[in-house]
Amino acid sequence: MKRKIILVLLISIILLTGITSTGFALSNTGGGDWNHSEEMTIEENSGKDLSNYQIQVLLDSSNFDFSKANPDGSDIRFSVNDNQLYHWIEEWDAESESAIIWIKVPSIPANGMTGVTMHYGNPAATDISNGASTFDFFDDFVESRLGIANWRSDTNAGGEIEISNGILSLVNPIKHPTDFSEITSKDAFGINSMFVVKRMKVTTGSEPIGPVLEQGLRDPQDESENRIILRTELANESKVSWTLTRDDDKFKSRDLTDLGIAEGTWYTSGIAWYQDGDFKNVSWFKNGVRDTRMDYSYYIENEDETIIDHIPDNELKLYLHSTTASTINNMGYMAVDYAFVRKYTPQEPTVFLPGEVVAQEPEPLPESEMQVPQPILKDINMPASEAGKQAIFIFEPYSDDRSISVINDLKDSGINTVFLRTDINNIWSSERFIKSAHENDITVHAMILDENKDFVGGIDESSIEAIEAVLDYNTKSLAGFDGIYISLKTCDPAELEQVCQENEQLLEVIHEKTAGKILLVAGIPAAYDRSAIENITSNVDLFVLMTHDMDQIELTAEEIEDSVASKMGEIRGGGEYALITVVVSEGSDDAEVNELLNSLYAYYSDDPAFLGVSLLMHEDLQEIIEASAPAEEKRTPGFEAIFAIIGLLSIAYRLRKQ
Repeated sequence: MKRKIILVLLISIILLTGITSTGFALSNTGGGDWNHSEEMTIEENSGKDLSNYQIQVLLDSSNFDFSKANPDGSDIRFSVNDNQLYHWIEEWDAESESAIIWIKVPSIPANGMTGVTMHYGNPAATDISNGASTFDFFDDFVESRLGIANWRSDTNAGGEIEISNGILSLVNPIKHPTDFSEITSKDAFGINSMFVVKRMKVTTGSEPIGPVLEQGLRDPQDESENRIILRTELANESKVSWTLTRDDDKFKSRDLTDLGIAEGTWYTSGIAWYQDGDFKNVSWFKNGVRDTRMDYSYYIENEDETIIDHIPDNELKLYLHSTTASTINNMGYMAVDYAFVRKYTPQEPTVFLPGEVVAQEPEPLPESEMQVPQPILKDINMPASEAGKQAIFIFEPYSDDRSISVINDLKDSGINTVFLRTDINNIWSSERFIKSAHENDITVHAMILDENKDFVGGIDESSIEAIEAVLDYNTKSLAGFDGIYISLKTCDPAELEQVCQENEQLLEVIHEKTAGKILLVAGIPAAYDRSAIENITSNVDLFVLMTHDMDQIELTAEEIEDSVASKMGEIRGGGEYALITVVVSEGSDDAEVNELLNSLYAYYSDDPAFLGVSLLMHEDLQEIIEASAPAEEKRTPGFEAIFAIIGLLSIAYRLRKQ
């Protein structure tokens, strides 16, 4: 008997060995041969060795002949060095000639190439697509009950969890103040991962906004201590925000983007959680495309390894949640087709499919032929850790072909936000510029000045007409503005109460017109005090705090911090956000400016209201003042008039009308 068992084991080992190495054969249960094979190349871009990395393969009529494969893609196979790879077919549509396939590649060397063979053309082959073997976690809910090996479920009040025909539903069927249904994974996953869910929002109540949906990750031990939560609300999920918590230190963002997904429409939602250099990050992907308005990151101090961010770095469990609100009849549910976790690096590998040319590194030009790019910003070296996001004020629109070259220069300089001087006469002439900016992930805000085009003196009621013109333009244009920037009148001590009241009334009027349609940013003069801030907080989306008078140039970090302390406290208490402005001269010492900026960032590192430091050149400010002179003396500041804003990590987004 023992001899028979040993013989059976030996035969099994020989057969298994033959399949994976010496006698290579593609696995199938229907027999037959593979008549076609193509070579793919995967190029590593992150500079790191990748192992068991999930690669997305996109097939279409330009790189694959669907007529030579089975109609459902059941004969597709992949191999490396005669070893078959695990794969999962996300989508296969032979009629429209498109497919999305994921393959698990055992090894991709840093900055190297890995060859993968794609096999097809076997009518007898059966489908071996397997998500559980391909991803770090996978569930397509094909069982009639929630898999207890994968998930822990929880409901309250009328919340229900249902599974039918491979669809999980987190249901909120009744109006109840604490009604919810949720599931949490049994396993936890580490940073450098992406949690992807194919989901759909369905409304069943009388209110069209439906339930509030959450997707994310949370701590295995204390679910409120460390969390990364994506929250979507309102009709078509038009309100999207982050809730990030690390060691009980919570950050909750404002409305950052609009899914624009109609009720009852399937889409994929992916949360990427990763470290890139000295930054930890979260990003969000809709249908596989990254929405940069959702990007959030914080810098890691390397000196003592102290982390000053809200992004946790311990292993976290997966989390899906649906709830109603106590005040609205917004019942419904979140439907889930599948969920998976894959490895993620922001510099994803490049896949070169059959017929595509693998990019080669170009030969470097001789120094005599190299063109040195001219910097857009003034000659001040920004601290490397804070110069990732920048904005610029432009006082002359670019209405011709120059707009494309200007946008390229902006993008090359790392600028992602533009404040563009706008009035009734030049709105439509800016459309080409705005469209080109949007195509390069640069947002454009309309800068409304007073009748004298005076950036310093503020805005008066006559500018309401210009704001209404911007809103009208946004309803008709191919490229709408992303926000409106206004600079408030200075509240001089002699007329502090009167002017501040006028500003307050003006902001209330403007906010009634812009709320829910476009971002409203207010420039706050240095003479403003805490009480004046308190009266306008509810009508402003972002504050830009001026800290200098015209004759004050070289302020220390301590003087700046003291000058805005009460204002920042009021903004913080109101749950709002602010940028702090520093004025420097073109001849300022780079090292001193860098030290000043770093001091401000260090001081406000734990302040949830602080978004960054704005840098204003004193010379440019003088040019802007000259622009408000009588017409015969005016010269409009052009592209060289710059207002460099650093650290817009949480507001590089666009508020679009539904």
